[in-house]
Amino acid sequence: GLFAEAPFRWAASHLPHAARMLAWLDDKAGRGNLNEVKKWWWDIGIAEDGSYRPPDAPVNRRGISPDLKLDYADQTLAVYPAPLAPHPYPWPFPMDREAGITAYENMISAEEHQKRLAAGDTSKLHSYSPPAESPVLALQVARMDKLSDKVTSYILRRPDGADLPAWRGGAHLDIVVAPEFLRQYSMCGDPADRSAYEIAVLREDEGRGGSALMHRIFSEGRRIFASRPINHFELDDTASHSFLMGGGIGVTPMIAFAHELHRQGRSFELHYSAPDRAAAAFLDRLAASPFADRVHLHISAEGSRADFDRIFTRPGGPDKDWHIYSCGPDAYMEAVDKAAETAGVDAENRHREYFSVPELPAKENYPFTLKLARSGRLITVAAEERPTDALLAAGVAVDVKCSDGLCGVCKCEFLSGEVDHRDFVLSARQRETSVILCQSRAAEKDAVLEIDL
Repeated sequence: GLFAEAPFRWAASHLPHAARMLAWLDDKAGRGNLNEVKKWWWDIGIAEDGSYRPPDAPVNRRGISPDLKLDYADQTLAVYPAPLAPHPYPWPFPMDREAGITAYENMISAEEHQKRLAAGDTSKLHSYSPPAESPVLALQVARMDKLSDKVTSYILRRPDGADLPAWRGGAHLDIVVAPEFLRQYSMCGDPADRSAYEIAVLREDEGRGGSALMHRIFSEGRRIFASRPINHFELDDTASHSFLMGGGIGVTPMIAFAHELHRQGRSFELHYSAPDRAAAAFLDRLAASPFADRVHLHISAEGSRADFDRIFTRPGGPDKDWHIYSCGPDAYMEAVDKAAETAGVDAENRHREYFSVPELPAKENYPFTLKLARSGRLITVAAEERPTDALLAAGVAVDVKCSDGLCGVCKCEFLSGEVDHRDFVLSARQRETSVILCQSRAAEKDAVLEIDL
C-alpha cells in the first residue's frame, strides 16, 4: 500500500497522529486488501465424501470497506482473538463463530486496556501455551520400500531419533499429505518397535487424490506431520484363537496384529488374499516373519482362493472365544462375515475395519430433535442434515473426522430414544448405549434422541 513509499512510512513513524489518515487514504486507494501470499489459514472444508479439500464456492471473505461503520450487531463475520486462534500445527481447525461473536462483544477499548494494566489487572492478557501433548507428531520419512507396482511402504521416525508413542495392533495414523489431503493409513509394523512407525499405501489412480499425491511427493528425508496413533480396531485380549483375514492392502493391520499375538504366545492364524502374486505386496515380508508358519496365502490366479466356510469350520464347532478380524474390499469382508456367522461365531466377536463407505440401501431421513442431557438444550436436526452439522451450527463442540460413520471419533452415549444406527464401527452390544453422531439418526419422524452432551 501507500506505506511501501518512503515518505508515507516516514510520516507514519514520526507523526503518529497522521497514521490514521494515511491508513484511510491507503484504503481509499484500494491498496489495503488481503494479501493472498501472507494469509496464514487454509480455506478448506469437509466434502461429502469425508475428505478435506478447497471449497467449490467462494469462502465468506470480504475485501476492505472504507465507509463501513463497525458495529458488531450488524456484522456477519466473527472476530477471533488470540485465545480462540488455532494451534500452530498443520492440522484442520474449525473456528467457533459463536465464540468469536461473544469475544467481540466482550472486547474493551485500548484506553480501558491500558487503564486496567496500570491498575495491575492482567486478566485480558493472553499468553499462548500449547497443550501438554501436541495433536500431531513431526516425523521424517526415513525409508521407502516399493512392495509392488502400486504399494509403497513408508518408514517414519522422529528427526532426533527419539522413541515414538506406544501403540497396539489395529491403530492407524492420520497423515497430512497436503492441507486438503488428511488421510488415514493403518500401521503395519511391529508395535514393540518404538523407533519407527510404518504404513503401506496403495496408490489409487481413480481415488480422491490423496494416495496418488503421497506416492508423487513423499520421498526419503521429507518432513511430515502425522497424528498420534489412533485405534478403533483393537485386539480382544480374551480370545482363545484369532483369525486375521486380510484382503489386498487390508492385510496391513493384520501384520501388526500378528506381531503382537506372536510376541504374546497366543493362538492365531493369518489369511492373506490377493488376485495374483504381483498384487500381493507382502509375500516376502510374511515369508521372513517370525510367524511365517501361521500365514496362509490365497492367490485367486493360482486356484487357491480362500474358502471361508472351510476356514471357520472346526470339529466341535466354534469356540465361544474365537475372534475374527477382517479388512479389505467390501465384498471380501462381507464374505468373511457371512461365513463366520454361518459357522456360529458370535456377532460381538466379528470385527471389521473399512477403508471406504460400503454400498448400502437408501433410507429415508426423518427430522428429529437432539436433547443434550447435561443442559436440557434441544437442537433440531433437519431431514437432510447430519446430527454433527446441527450440533456444530448450534455452537456445540463435537469432534468430527470422517463424517461417514467409519472412524468412531464422534461416538457419544445416548440415554433415551430409538436410534437408526448407520455406522460401521459399533457392535450390536455397543449400539445399545452408544451412537455415531455423524451418520446415525432417530428412527422415527420428529422423535427426540437424548445424548450425553
